[in-house]
Amino acid sequence: MLDNFRQYLTLIKHRRGFVLGLGVVLLVAVTCEVVAHTNLVWGVGQEGERALAAGFGDAFIIAFVLALLVDPAAQHQFAKEWGRDLYWAIFSPNAPQEFRDALQVLAAPISYISRCTYEITFPDADPRADKGLQFCMQVKLSGVTLNRRGFRPSEKVFCPSGREGIPSRYCYWSFEGDETDREEYTETEMEALGALSHDGGGNTVLDQALLPPQQKLVRFQGRYKVERHIKVMSTLSDYFPLRQDLIVLTQVVVIKGPAVTDLDFTLIQLGSGTQVPGRSDTRPDGNIELNFELASVAFPGQANILSWRPKTAPHKPVTVGLTALGGG
Repeated sequence: MLDNFRQYLTLIKHRRGFVLGLGVVLLVAVTCEVVAHTNLVWGVGQEGERALAAGFGDAFIIAFVLALLVDPAAQHQFAKEWGRDLYWAIFSPNAPQEFRDALQVLAAPISYISRCTYEITFPDADPRADKGLQFCMQVKLSGVTLNRRGFRPSEKVFCPSGREGIPSRYCYWSFEGDETDREEYTETEMEALGALSHDGGGNTVLDQALLPPQQKLVRFQGRYKVERHIKVMSTLSDYFPLRQDLIVLTQVVVIKGPAVTDLDFTLIQLGSGTQVPGRSDTRPDGNIELNFELASVAFPGQANILSWRPKTAPHKPVTVGLTALGGG
């Protein structure tokens, strides 16, 4: 019993913030009890207010006692039960490699994206409302490997369907990194390998794990580049989600093509609800392109919504369903 008490005092001694919080809770509890049982605040006849203060005082005292007794002991037991297993899995030469790999996947991301660029080209915008237009999107990723065993994209990526449920198309995929040559696959090659499919939600799915590696993995902390080309059928007034499944430090959206002068484009970052300001630039060939840049960090799955409409059309708010959040 004495050893357990000494162990408890040792745990408490190293948690000054926890002790300070307990002191605040105890102070509030004592204050409520004093107010409830003296005439410092309320006089005779104010029994309702006294009972309320007494109730709060009792609740804070119970919280203080439970936190004082349970929290350090529970944390110590959790660390004791899990600590041995984790230490063994990380350092023991007898730990199965599969177990180590699974533990690493759970503990840390395999990479992060330092810069993600969406280059979207729109053709001429036909003035007829029932006429669709097909835009082409090039997704260009520059990232850094965090996996100590090396990295090559192996996760599934997907793109939502376009106008009237017409499936989107992955037309091109490439990957290259430090000390590795560029790997490339066309749409025909990806289909032959069974890497392209469609799920129940109408999304076109690209399973990058089914694209056979032609080079070795990119080493730990090495840099890599991934590029995907997608074709999507849309309408004159539409929207499209842009998202990645890794942390992205900087995102850039570039709008090109003849329709740039005929359509109004808006980019909104979900989560923050921020509308990203765009910049119109004139290229050396005289064509106009729009540039949006998001310098804030985007977390895995955090989407941006690019919407557009004819410049003469009335503005309507964009409503986004959760099942539509694909994005290349």
